[in-house]
Order: sequence, then C-alpha cells, then structure tokens
Amino acid sequence: MPTLTEPPPPAASPRAYRRTTSPAVRLVDKFTTALITTGGLMVIVAVIGILVYLVSVVLPLFRGATLTAAGRYPLLTPDRVNQLWTLQLDEHQHRGFILDRQGKLAVFDVATGKILSDEPILPATPAITAFTRTLRGGYIGLGFADGTIRLGRIRFTDAGAEAVLEDPLTIGKKDVPVHRLDYKVSDRREVVTVLKADGELVWDEVTRRENILTGKITTKLAKHDLPYQPPAGHTNLPDYLLQNSQGDQVFLAWRDGTVQRYDLRTIDRPLIAETTDFTPEPGIELTNLQFMFGDQSLIAGDSAGSVTAWFRVHRPEAGTADQYRLVPAHKLEAHTGPITATDMSTRDKCFVTGSTTGDIWLRHMTSKRVLSRVTLEKSIRATHLTPKGDAIFALDSAGHAHRWAVHNPHPETTWQTIFGKVWYEGYDHPDYTWQSSSGNDDFEPKFSLIPLVFGTLKATVYSMLFAVPIALLAAIYTSQFLDKRLRMPIKSTVETMASLPSVVLGFIAALVLAPIVENRLLQVLATFLLIPVVVLLGGYLWQMLPRHVTLRWEGWPKFALLLAGVFVAVLVGRVISSPLEAWLFSGDFKAWLDGRVGTAIPGIATLAWPVCLAVVWYAQHKIITNRLNQTLAGRSRVVVGVIELGKLLAILAAATALAWITGMILTQFGMDPRGSLVGTYVQRNTLVVGFVMGFAVIPIIYTISEDALSSVPEQLKSASLGCGATQWQTAVRVIVPVAMSGIFSAIMIGLGRAVGETMIVVMAAGNTPLMDVNIFNGLRALSANIAVELPEAVKDGTLYRMLFLAAVSLFVMTFALNTVAEIIRQRFRKRAFQL
Repeated sequence: MPTLTEPPPPAASPRAYRRTTSPAVRLVDKFTTALITTGGLMVIVAVIGILVYLVSVVLPLFRGATLTAAGRYPLLTPDRVNQLWTLQLDEHQHRGFILDRQGKLAVFDVATGKILSDEPILPATPAITAFTRTLRGGYIGLGFADGTIRLGRIRFTDAGAEAVLEDPLTIGKKDVPVHRLDYKVSDRREVVTVLKADGELVWDEVTRRENILTGKITTKLAKHDLPYQPPAGHTNLPDYLLQNSQGDQVFLAWRDGTVQRYDLRTIDRPLIAETTDFTPEPGIELTNLQFMFGDQSLIAGDSAGSVTAWFRVHRPEAGTADQYRLVPAHKLEAHTGPITATDMSTRDKCFVTGSTTGDIWLRHMTSKRVLSRVTLEKSIRATHLTPKGDAIFALDSAGHAHRWAVHNPHPETTWQTIFGKVWYEGYDHPDYTWQSSSGNDDFEPKFSLIPLVFGTLKATVYSMLFAVPIALLAAIYTSQFLDKRLRMPIKSTVETMASLPSVVLGFIAALVLAPIVENRLLQVLATFLLIPVVVLLGGYLWQMLPRHVTLRWEGWPKFALLLAGVFVAVLVGRVISSPLEAWLFSGDFKAWLDGRVGTAIPGIATLAWPVCLAVVWYAQHKIITNRLNQTLAGRSRVVVGVIELGKLLAILAAATALAWITGMILTQFGMDPRGSLVGTYVQRNTLVVGFVMGFAVIPIIYTISEDALSSVPEQLKSASLGCGATQWQTAVRVIVPVAMSGIFSAIMIGLGRAVGETMIVVMAAGNTPLMDVNIFNGLRALSANIAVELPEAVKDGTLYRMLFLAAVSLFVMTFALNTVAEIIRQRFRKRAFQL
C-alpha cells in the first residue's frame, strides 16, 4: 500500500516592510503646522485688533458733554438780579461783567466772585429803556427815554472791563422813548432797528467817516421807515425785536407767540412777509426769543418749557409775500417749567437753557440733543456759555453765581445726524448731507455718511455693470472657444492689466479719458451699444462661411476678425453719432440731458431697449424657433446662416420699434428719465469712473473665472458633446453651472476691489457727495473721502473721528458682502457636486 508523504513545510513569508517617517520630517511637519496655525491666528487677532481700535476712536462721538462744578458764591442781591441786562465772562474765565438796567457795570473775579468795580457807564438820565448785545464782539446798543440811542462796545481789559460808547444818535421823533432795538455788526455792514413807544419802526444802516485832519469819527444813519402794522387784537407793543446780521430780515414778536417777519431785501420797499404763531396752544406764552449763532435760526422758549428752533425756508405754495415761511424745524426736549434764560454759543449750534425749576441744560440745536444737565434749588435768572464753550455760568433768583467746566468735544454727532435725515439751516427740507468745512465762520459741519455710502455703492454698481459682462464672457470665450495656442498669451495679457497702479488709471481717467468722453459723449455711448451687436452679426456671418474656410481660419485669423469687428463698431459709432444727435436729441445731447431741448421719448426708448430685446427674443424663441429649426433641417450651411441673420435683424428691428412705442406711451404719462437716471453732464462723473474702475476689476474677475471654467472635468464636456449638444449649449448648461462657485467668488473679489477703490474715485469722480443716480454726475466714496479729508482733520476732532467711523462703515460693508458671498458660494458648490 502506498505510503503517505508529509506535506512540505510552508515557505517562509517574505519579511514585511514597515514604512517609517523620518523624525526630521515629523519635526518639520509639526513646525510648519504650528507656524501656519499661529500665522492664521495672528491674522485674526490683527483684524480684530484693528476693528477694536477703530471702534475705540469712534465711540467718543456718541458721548454727551460732562459738566464739572467749578465754583459757587453769592454775587448779586435778589433785587439786582431781576434788573439784569446782560452777563458775560472773558474767554479765559478770569473776569466777568454784569450790566443792569440802571447802567451800572459790575466787574468781578470769576474764581472768587469778588466785585472789582461797580460803576455806571453813563449818566442816570435819560433812563435806559432798551438794550441789545451782539453775540460776538461785545457790541451793545442802548435806547433811552429821550428817543436817542447810543452804540458802543464793552470789552475786557487787563484791569477788568470797560464800556466805550459813541455819541447819542436821534432816531425818529424826539422825546419819544425807545421801546425795543437790535444792533448787528458784520463784515459787510452795521445795521440797527429801533421801535419807538409811539409805534414808529425804523431801520438804519450805520456809516462812519473819519476826519483826516482831526481824526474825529462821525457816525451817520441811513434811515428807512418800516410799516408797523400789529396783528388784529394786539394793542400793546411787541415784546421782542430781532434782526439778522445781513439786515434783510426783522422780526417782531409778542408774548402770546405772534411773530411778524419783515422782508427787507429791497429796503426801499419793505414789506411784512408773514405773520405766524410760535405758541399755537392756548395759554402758552413766549418767554424767550433769541437768534442762534449765524442769525438764521430763532430759538423760542415758552411758559410750558418747550424749546423750538425756527428758521426760514423756501415755500412757493405758502402764500407769503416773499414765498418764504418760518417753520419749526427742530422741536427739542422740553423743561418741566417755563424757560427763563438762554444763551448761545459763539462757535457752534450749542446753547444753554434755564427754567424756573432750576434746571440748566446744555443743548445742541441741529442734533436736538441734551448734552448735559444740572439742577439748582432756585429759579434761573441768567445763563452764559463762555466764548470757548468750555464753561457755563448761571445766576439764580437769590443772586448766587454757579460755574461749571464743560467738556463737550462732539456735540453735533448722534446716530440720527450721521445716518438719518437732518434739517440744516438754509435747506428746504431734511436731507442727507456731508460737508465738513467752509470758508464761512458761521458754517455748521454736516456729517451724514449716507451720501458717502451711496457714492461707494454707486461707483461699485456702475463699474461692475461694465466689468462683469466683459470679464465673464471673455473667460467663457477663452476657456471654451478660443484656440489653445492663443489662450495663454491672451490670458497673460489680460492678467498684466491688473499690474497697472490705480493712481495711474485715475490720472489717465481724469486728464485723458474724461475730456475725450465729454467731447464725444454720444459717440462713446453709441459705440458701447454697437460693439455687441456688430460682434453678434459677425458670428452669424461666420456661420455662413464654408466649413473648410472656418477650419482653416481658426486661431489667429478668427481672433483678428473679432478685433476687426470691434474696430468696425467704433467706426460706425463715430459715423452715426452726429446724425443720431440731430435726429433724436435736437442736435445737442448735453442740452437734451439738461431738459432744455427735445422730449423724453429717446431716453426712455434707449433705457427700455434691452428689456424689449429680451421680450422679443423670448417670444420668438417660444413661437418661431422650433418651427424654423424643423423647416431648416437639411438645408445648406449658407441658407441657414442667411435665414438666421435675417431673423436676428428682424429681432433687433422689432425690439427697437417696441422700445420707441414704449417711450411714446410712457412720455404721455409724464415719465422722463432726465433728472433721475440721467441728467446734467459734468466732466468727472460716474460714467468715467465705471469705465476705468471696470478696467481695473476686469483682470481679477476674468482670471479667477477662467481658472474655474478650465478646471471643470473634461469628461463632463465630452459627455455633453457626445449627447449632441453644441459647444455653446455645453458651455452655458454644463460648464458654467459646475464652475458657478468659482465664478461667483471671482465676482465677489472684484466687488471687494471696487468697494475699496480710492485713487480712481478721488481723481475721476469729482468728489461731490451727492445722492444722485445720474450716471453723468459725480460722487464721493467712503475710501476717497478718507483720503481727501484725513490730512486736514485735527487729531481727536469730530472730523477725525468721523473719518474713522467711515472706515468702520467700509469694514462692515465689506464684511457683510463677503459673508453673504460665502453663503451663496457654498450653495453653488453643493449644487456643482450634485452634478
């Protein structure tokens, strides 16, 4: 029987090879990971640190004023406090003076309250019956019982204060007491208005002549009688008389709130322009009325504690004699008791109010903000805001003086004044306004950021409208249709455009492009409309060529023909611009933009033409395309090309006719794009900015979009072409949707570049902070405003901090755009993965 053999021993398994990472590689990997992580964290910390610093600079804008008690002492007797004409401190708060109704001038030490002198400034007779003081300069006017007035000045000296008065001047009838007067001194003229006890109202311009030999100065008055016609039911004389420093307005006011305004712009024909009521509620009396700094606004306080700022605005429909009307522009927070004292700042729109309840409030008129408040035990009889605005001095009914140091760096800034509509003096309605400086001392800074945000968005939108279609279509063309031999040279050329400094582009835009566009405006606009039409016509003509010709001319010849089409469009635009201007715009396109010639039909038709083209194209696609394709099946290439070209021309003609009919219909309803979408042409405008900024943005959008389109897997394109789709169908329906996340990222990066652009906007936009969608007008962007204003901004001043707030606003806008863009990009990316 056979013997069983033992199985051979198993072969020895090969020795397993174990991969090990070198310790040096591990060390480098850990070091690199730590370095990248640290760098990323440092970037985040740096960004947060910058934001924190910006916010820390901005926050003081929204803090109110602080009042610090600086002294309290008895100064006058209660009886003398009630006889007070005026109270004033010098700008250094060393000396102060008080003038009472008996003509005694008391000079005192501000720190201690010690009376340094207390002497009359004129004889006891005739008695003083009226007094006025200018807000700046220390000029005073005194009216007397004998019908004379004396003009002069109270000024501070090293020894205290002195009153310098001129000789008496007789106004109107002799021995008729002066009831009220007001005296104003400006750079252009001196004017005084006097109301006598018999109702005689006189306006006088003061002129002075100096005798060369004796040096004596003679004062003369150019007298003009004003009509005094008190309103019905007013038998008593007015309680208040005010005039502005220009001398063209005079106001008479009664305690019941009735106010008459005189228009003296034509002094030979003075007239009562209007009569209004400052206290329309019954039982409320007018207790205080003064001009705000600048002599445009009247600050009215009443017995209910209300404080209202009134100024004149243009109202043709108001029915007044001069088509102007007083309006209560700012109604401020009310006191709990009647207003007894007010005093105005000599630098800005701040003022201080006091009431019978002992409240003293520091306010700002335009912002309607109570900056700080204190309360005393006694009723307030007089208040004074020092010339530098750094202290408040008040007298209560017991004759005690109170002084507070004031820290009030940013009274005009609130969320409302920065981001809301504000009614400024001289404006007919509340508006968004940025104006940080002026040559006038009475100027009020206006710090609304809305015009700057609007300008930023306006420049961005118009530049993106120019850049995005060109960049995306160029990216699609070069990645999907252009010969591969030309792709890299053209892409490199476009990318080279991004290396041009923005200051160079801005320089070219301001000094080269802007004058060219201004002189050939209609030609430029016609050229931009003709380029896509001519290129589209060229594409249809290309389809009519024999197949072997198109194959032979691929590459450089085809691209050269494309450039030739663009050149042809430029030539055609140059040829037809003059006939178009004569036919459509009455021979002057700029005059048509101003609304001086022509009708709105051409403008509406031009704006409606793209929409009408889309409507006609969609209609023919739904109605004609399928039937026409069935009819053309099997026809030659030339026949198909001719018919398709005829269809294109018919579509263009139909869209043009539809646009013109639309313009005719909308014009009948009063629609006119002039004054809104288009308007007066200025040389440096949004159109030029859109061209040049779009030129700067195109390389960014083009490069990233082209990379995204070229990165789409080739098998998707091959599958689409294999299913019978054309190259265009494949590009639009397959390639573009898959690459949409990258395309959208490219657009957002370009948008961020446009939002933050500075030099192009500074040099080419005109720097006019207007809220106007007119493409032919200028703008001012946030970034440009920072660049222009920062060199003139005083450190830690209001303008300085407002510019930092503009930077924060730009930061927030960019952050919000990037956040929304990333959310949308992620959705596009998920959709692409599903494909």
